[in-house]
Amino acid sequence: MPDRCRDAAADPTAAVVAPPDAGLSRRRLIGRAAALGLALPAAQALRAAPTHAAPPAQTDPATLTIAMNGSPSDLDPQSADDYRSIVAIRGVYEQLIDLAEGSTEEYVGSIAEAWTANDDASVWTFTLRDGVTFQDGSPCDAEAVRASFERLITLGYAPGSEMGRFLSDPAQVSAPDPRTVVFDLGRPQPLFEAGIGSVYGGQIVNANVARAHEEDGDWGNTWAHTNTAGMGTGPYQITAFEPGQQAVFARNEAYWRGWEGDHFDRIVIRVVEETATRRQLIERGEVDIVDSLTPEALQALEQNPELTVDKHYSMTVDYFILTVAGPLASPQARQAMCYAFPYDEVVAGVYKGYAKRAVGAVAELCRGFDPDTFVYPTDLDKAKALFAEAGVADGTRLTLVQEAGDENVKTAAQLFQANLAQIGIDLNIETVDLQSFTDLIFSDAPAEERPNVLPWFWSPVYNDAWDHLLLQISCDAWGSQGTNSGYYCNERVQELMDRAKDELDPTAYQTDLSEIQQIISRDDPPAIYTVQREWTTVLRHNVAGFVFNPLYFGAYDFYRLHRTA
Repeated sequence: MPDRCRDAAADPTAAVVAPPDAGLSRRRLIGRAAALGLALPAAQALRAAPTHAAPPAQTDPATLTIAMNGSPSDLDPQSADDYRSIVAIRGVYEQLIDLAEGSTEEYVGSIAEAWTANDDASVWTFTLRDGVTFQDGSPCDAEAVRASFERLITLGYAPGSEMGRFLSDPAQVSAPDPRTVVFDLGRPQPLFEAGIGSVYGGQIVNANVARAHEEDGDWGNTWAHTNTAGMGTGPYQITAFEPGQQAVFARNEAYWRGWEGDHFDRIVIRVVEETATRRQLIERGEVDIVDSLTPEALQALEQNPELTVDKHYSMTVDYFILTVAGPLASPQARQAMCYAFPYDEVVAGVYKGYAKRAVGAVAELCRGFDPDTFVYPTDLDKAKALFAEAGVADGTRLTLVQEAGDENVKTAAQLFQANLAQIGIDLNIETVDLQSFTDLIFSDAPAEERPNVLPWFWSPVYNDAWDHLLLQISCDAWGSQGTNSGYYCNERVQELMDRAKDELDPTAYQTDLSEIQQIISRDDPPAIYTVQREWTTVLRHNVAGFVFNPLYFGAYDFYRLHRTA
């Protein structure tokens, strides 16, 4: 494995390691956080990272370099379900249809050039473009598309679980001729267009190549975690992938859209966990795009004429998963955790205007959101009383495990730790690298062996609250099947989810979704729903073609991106 500490100037694709306190020096919290020792004086912080470092000349204008705070962990689009993996996957794979620029409800053709539904939206027919090939040169015809969905359904990982709302049997997909794919859903499904157009589950995989690397009936999934050769139809090929370090892309010269106009020849994703280092790299012009910076950094970078700070609310909600076992097995104990969280301090002191309170589990932009969902205040007396009611004694030790790359979440966790300490609960915070954290989220370890608290965020794969909630709260969305990492299961919630799945009446659908949101927010919380962050993307001023989409936050349409003079 390459040494992450090697000289970045000598190797422009190397990840840079900051000094041990570099991340801490970027924090300037509210007064209480400063009293906890979480910030350095402003002058010292400024010395650690100059606000406007002079950028060097662009070394390779044809290369786009992105610095991310964590690594893609899975390159197989039929098992990956985290946005950092999708950043890489989106360069290689495509769907039949795709969201129009910036839209969450309008679709344009991709591999398919046309599509129709029958009168009740139970049968959908897609006409494929002529001449689309996979990157190994084999045709992406109707049979290849059918086989891709057979693989998705058979594997049954999280993307397949979400597509399971529409498709549960490979026999529902047929290829009557080389350019026609038919999906017989067996019941009206007006949202199928949204599901099939999602980057989470809708992307077409070369099943023949996958099968050639099969181990123990896994359809090549083990191999495809770190390999993409010949697997996709997209504009770029991954030529090097070092998990935790970097991914390098080169043009797919046979791409069906062609290469007229302005495009990058090469894409490099660098993993740079340290927030201060990512800021320095974008200021010096050594990378072109970064995200997940601290509010202090963003405030400074918005004043830098060499940079563009793009900020929008997405459909993500940040929350802390609560494991339904041990001290937090009862609803009262989890309600106590919700009352103990320092919401206002986190919104105002940590995010400094780049976030707002979450109103439950569903984002305001999402279809099915209920604005009347219960919102917890911070009330330590109420929290202490509920802990006592739940039989959680003073001195109880809880464990929170977090990823290494997000300074804002780290600080929020420390403020939460301080609040819990005031009412006799000891929150032990452990930090692991992103790969280990993602493995933990999707592991099959039983609830009793899992941490009590896990920071996470989530969004729907298409614009729908049912989909947003599915993998978070369903009774079978555990381990590799979803992100219900706290092993939550509420019989009434499950009944409502099952009923809403195929509900066609908008009023009845909203009634069920509203009751679900109230239960999981107020009565039987599986998590502490904290904030909706503005998703911020910092770009060098000469990078053009970026369009934010609330559903594709953190991901990029590499084919559209280009450099201006």
